[in-house]
Amino acid sequence: MLIFTRNAFVSIVDHPQDNRFLVVRGRISGDVEALFPEAEVFERPGADFRFQATVPRDRVANRIATVVKDVHYDAFESAVEDSDRRQAYLQVWSAMYEEQARRVDLEK
Repeated sequence: MLIFTRNAFVSIVDHPQDNRFLVVRGRISGDVEALFPEAEVFERPGADFRFQATVPRDRVANRIATVVKDVHYDAFESAVEDSDRRQAYLQVWSAMYEEQARRVDLEK
């Protein structure tokens, strides 16, 4: 699962050995901590997502629910304060917009 928030982009995947945990992974230093400040983040140079932490599954679910409950904006891109992050997010938005258009064209 990919999660984009105003101040973090993370990937959340199953823990390979223990289903009580999830692995929260980030590409940008500090993103995992932005969502899970208590997490012990380790760095895996060369990994797809360089910064990783093992977090209890319930903690991840509760934190993501809190992030959703705290949405108080009507346009996500304007809520992202960091201009570099906003630009990267807009590239993702554009790619998905193009995919939407492609699929609509396929339906015709």
